[in-house]
Amino acid sequence: MKGAPLKVDYLEKVFQVIKSWGVTGVLLEWEDTFPYTGELDEIGSVKNAGGDNLYSLAEVKHLLACIKELGMEAIQLVQTFGHMEFVLKHPAFRELREIEQAPAVMCPTKLKSLQLVMAMVDQALEVQPDAAFFHIGADEVWHAGICEDCQAKLGEDKMTKAKLYLEHIKRVVLHVKSRMPNISVLMWDDMLRPMDAETLREYAIGDLAIPVIWHYSTMECFGLTKEMFNIYTQLFPKVFVGTAFKGANGSCQVLSPAARYVSNHEAWLSHMKENERVNFIGVILTGWSRYDHYATLCELLPVALPSLASCLKVLHRDNDGIPMVSLFRVSGCRRFTRRRICRARPISLAGTDLDPGSYAKHALCEDILPSHEWPGEEVARSIHSFVILRERAIGLLTSEMVRTWLNPWQIARRYTVPVHVEGIRVTAHHILGELVALKADLTNSLLRITGERSTDEWIHSYIEPLITKVTRLCRIADERVVCEAGVKPL
Repeated sequence: MKGAPLKVDYLEKVFQVIKSWGVTGVLLEWEDTFPYTGELDEIGSVKNAGGDNLYSLAEVKHLLACIKELGMEAIQLVQTFGHMEFVLKHPAFRELREIEQAPAVMCPTKLKSLQLVMAMVDQALEVQPDAAFFHIGADEVWHAGICEDCQAKLGEDKMTKAKLYLEHIKRVVLHVKSRMPNISVLMWDDMLRPMDAETLREYAIGDLAIPVIWHYSTMECFGLTKEMFNIYTQLFPKVFVGTAFKGANGSCQVLSPAARYVSNHEAWLSHMKENERVNFIGVILTGWSRYDHYATLCELLPVALPSLASCLKVLHRDNDGIPMVSLFRVSGCRRFTRRRICRARPISLAGTDLDPGSYAKHALCEDILPSHEWPGEEVARSIHSFVILRERAIGLLTSEMVRTWLNPWQIARRYTVPVHVEGIRVTAHHILGELVALKADLTNSLLRITGERSTDEWIHSYIEPLITKVTRLCRIADERVVCEAGVKPL
């Protein structure tokens, strides 16, 4: 829910569809869409911090119940260290930033930091008293040991930045388990990778949390090492895998080419087969909607559903009856090894414009779906239409025709000829009319699945700037087409 949070009636349709595709769980990163109360009411939906009026407490409980009724596992994710912009941007919590310039990372040394995290976790656990899993985030903690409090802590004997991180994680996990002793705690693994095995063993992190090894690159760029898997084998009895079905294609991309994401899953399949000693118990298919709290919206879920379907086919392909855990992550495949990998009932999670031509073509890659399996199809098709129209508009704005007969020098000096301007004018007005019509259609269809803030953001980030540029070209062409051919530059 980091961007364009989806309305409840839309999510109900999505849950039913992905259940039929083999998903066994849904991971929900609430961010500012959770109805925090009390001293936390500023950061969540109670005071509409996200601007989309989502979600109420009743809606949160309804979504969790809906997932459960469909026989899937609901897993809540509350960030507890990094990606805390939605909290630390507020004046009331500004003092807890690790560095003043960025509200992304919370100082782990201040007592109020732990109190804040505990309050957030408590409110989330309260709405799901039967939770089997809970995700504490803890990824991309870019700033560490910088503030005065952390610097003082690092001055203590044998204290390091890695230990500073692990001490905070240990406190958070122990708090979660004090509330629900039998719950399994998940965390992203990227901050653990560079740490040495002795430090990880000292904090018994393998006994506290299940790491989610996330890696979203394609087969050609996959970069996880054998050494990392060897260390994880020694330290972690269980691990999850984190793949991407959307949101990993570029920070401002709007399409989710299935081939690009299937390539990521194929790479993971290969690495899981090569590292059979690792106890992979599940796959979380992540689907980011923005890269961080301040980034613009990227790939939306309706566009990415064909990619999700393709990735799930890869995940379930040739599994020989071995338990599969695939989680659908709401916030961009592999085969399990031939031994039994999961002692408990497994889970399925999905968190869902590079040229896909460089990726291996696969029979399972589909960029469209049947209408009955494609909630939000009208949004997806409109965005595909926008991409085509955007290429036409940019093509005109940067065309030889414009650069040759209506360039800035010619416009400023009124040295143009009507016969060439007319062709530019007709094309520009035609494209402008299509852009305006598409803006109206897409606005209406977006409002049916998400809130006003996200609709406004998408339209004004992608369509409106293009309309402005083409409108200017139309105005100039209208002015110059009725003028006589220039005699000499003014």
